[in-house]
Amino acid sequence: MHVIHISVKFRFSIRKFPVNLFEIFLVVKAITTKAAQEIAVVFIKHLEDSSWLFFKSHGYRNLGYQKRTFRGCLGEITTTLLRIRKGKGKIRYAVQRKINMPSYVRLTDDAYETSLGLLPHVSYRRSISESTRIEETAPGKSSLHRHLKKISPQLEVHPDRHARGYEYLMVDGTGIKIQERVSGYGFKKVETRRGEIRVVYAAKQPNGPYRVIGRWASQETWQEIAEETYKRIDADCLKVLISDGEIGIDEAFKKRHMKHQRCSVHAWREMKIFLYLDGLKKAGQEAYHQRLKDVPVFDYAKQDVMENLNVDDRPEIRQVIKTSKEQLEELVRILEKKGYAKTAVYIDRLSKPLLTFLEEWVKTGEWAPSTSNIAENRFSLFKNRIADIGKRWSESGLKRFFDLTVHKLFPGYNWDDLMGRILPSSGNISCVIESVVAT
Repeated sequence: MHVIHISVKFRFSIRKFPVNLFEIFLVVKAITTKAAQEIAVVFIKHLEDSSWLFFKSHGYRNLGYQKRTFRGCLGEITTTLLRIRKGKGKIRYAVQRKINMPSYVRLTDDAYETSLGLLPHVSYRRSISESTRIEETAPGKSSLHRHLKKISPQLEVHPDRHARGYEYLMVDGTGIKIQERVSGYGFKKVETRRGEIRVVYAAKQPNGPYRVIGRWASQETWQEIAEETYKRIDADCLKVLISDGEIGIDEAFKKRHMKHQRCSVHAWREMKIFLYLDGLKKAGQEAYHQRLKDVPVFDYAKQDVMENLNVDDRPEIRQVIKTSKEQLEELVRILEKKGYAKTAVYIDRLSKPLLTFLEEWVKTGEWAPSTSNIAENRFSLFKNRIADIGKRWSESGLKRFFDLTVHKLFPGYNWDDLMGRILPSSGNISCVIESVVAT
């Protein structure tokens, strides 16, 4: 165990009394930041001196000192480092025997934490300016881009090797604009295309917490995504698949032992679309919206969480399920009679998976989600951020930004845990304050 003692002596001058308590705090905070920089320099020099004694005894020559500036969580620190060489060998710093120090890089990894933490909330440019204001130093915009790319493998965290215990699977996708650089005939240009970020969540309890099992871009089909998902979690444990009914999800993810819950919120949105495709304009849709709204299942679908169902109450819910089925069947017949075939097929296919959460409630007594709102709310946060931060996103850049946003904005994720992986502390260095004495 190598022990270093560093003494720091402060002088505080007070012009008159009484002083404001907040002034004491502000002055102490300002001086301790400066003191921390000085302590770091002294710490480095102490280790350098002991390293030089070793190298000197092994035939190394002193080549003089080189000024180096580093920027990190303590702000900007400038020191001089001893350069040495043995014979005609490679020039090196003496201190590198005891400190892993980059030869050319000024920014240390800890310099990025504040900017990364702000990035899910504000633009790259604003996160840098705010980091500079708070800590008096920050990486540049390009450096932040490169660092986010460097740490991206540590951002995506998901279960692997058939993790067990997940019973509820939620699948969703959100449309985005992707920009790509296209080359041809000696020039480069940027083209925009429609894309999608697709995310799979899973929970062990009906109401969460939902963990991100993975995120994919629109190049992967739902079938490919499902295959990768079931490599990460055990499909045998799953009970319910929750989705907005997008084509391909049910076929790819639903196993024989699983039930499919269609999001009740999407039922409203998509019915409007199908009525429009059948030629019915907005003004004439209200009567059909009201009929769907009056179906009893929606009275329960509005609830986020309901209490466990007693045995005595189950006959009442069975009647709700029966009445809902009958009213949905009646709505299908009315739509067919009016010639709105597309909407009739949609409601017919919607009926069974729309009632899954009530059937599970009767069967198990536990309340299960009736919507994919948990996923939708998270996506709303993500989409708002990418819309505000920038218009020129590559698919790989969006994936990295989504992974960063998950750790900062999504429930159940801890930013400090992420920083612990990016900046792992082995506990190799520890420090205690031995005394603070006013003289």
